[in-house]
Formats: sequence, C-alpha cells, structure tokens
Amino acid sequence: MKRQELLKELVTIPDDYQLIDERNEIRNKQEVTIWRFQKDGRYELNGPRIIAVFLKDTLISVKNMSTIPSGKMSSPDRAREIAETIFAKSNRSYARGLSFLRMERQQRQFLDEDGRNHQFPVLWIKFGHSNGSYNWVTLGANNQVIEMEIDSRWDYFHGRRKTEMWDNDDWVLAREGNGPQLASPNALA
Repeated sequence: MKRQELLKELVTIPDDYQLIDERNEIRNKQEVTIWRFQKDGRYELNGPRIIAVFLKDTLISVKNMSTIPSGKMSSPDRAREIAETIFAKSNRSYARGLSFLRMERQQRQFLDEDGRNHQFPVLWIKFGHSNGSYNWVTLGANNQVIEMEIDSRWDYFHGRRKTEMWDNDDWVLAREGNGPQLASPNALA
C-alpha cells in the first residue's frame, strides 16, 4: 500500500490541507521520511497539523492535530480493539509482536488558527513489543486517531524517551537550537 493510502486509512486529511514539508531525518538510526500537512499550505508551529513519519513505506508515527474531536469516547475494550486494528493496518507482521500494557485517560492540546489553546480528552493505549520497544495509539472522541507510534525506544539511564520526536514541534525546535530542551520523559534533542 502506498504511503498516502496508508495514511488515509488512519486519518482524514481535511480538503484544505496540503503537504507543506517533506524531509528525511534519522529515527532509531534509520532514515525516515516526515510529511507535514497544514491548512492552506501555511507552516504554523503547534497549530492544527498532521505529521506522518514513514520508514520506507511503513507508517511508524502519525500525529493528527487537525481538529478537535467531538462525540463520545470508546469503552476501554473497544479502544483496545481499535488500537490493535490500527497497528495491523500499519504493519501486520510487526503487530504480531505486540502485547497490551495499559490504557490511560490523558489530554492533548494544540493552538487553533487564532492562537487559542484547545485541550481535549484522549485514550492512550500502550503496547510493548517483543523487540523491547513501546508502541501506542491515542484515540479521541468518536475513535479519531490522534497519535500512533511504533518502535519507540526508552533511555532507562536518563529516564526519558530515546527515540527522536519528529512529530513534536517543540522537540524539533530544540533539536535545531531554536528552543529549550524538553523535560523528561521527552527525548533529548
């Protein structure tokens, strides 16, 4: 399945969104391709956005901050089932090595086009993998995929994430020397 088709299987890209940035970077010592979609072709830090990270043609990370989800939250059982289906769509053979760890109610936020901060509830569904990594799907209301990430590594010595955070604008700013280092458990930039 092609990258665009795979991404559209998981998230709805609004009609007025365009691919505004494509770059190649290193994640877990492998070259990845990062796509960033935003409204009307405008690059806006921490604004409404969709960021997808691909390892070859496998979607390994997506952050969907394009809209505020509305509707009802799923039951824990249904949310876990949806997360497992999402992992299988992304990479069926990788998904076979996953084991459910836990689920948490959390909050996510982004700035709208007018600079107002919007917070909304999510279910964060975390899995371990037989390769030692952590993996998760984050669902908003109406089962909207907010995040999906596979093969995220942990730096136990420093008590923080080890895998690069290319889907996090503040982390990228810190990496480029244009912002402060993020606190643990975020990865060192």
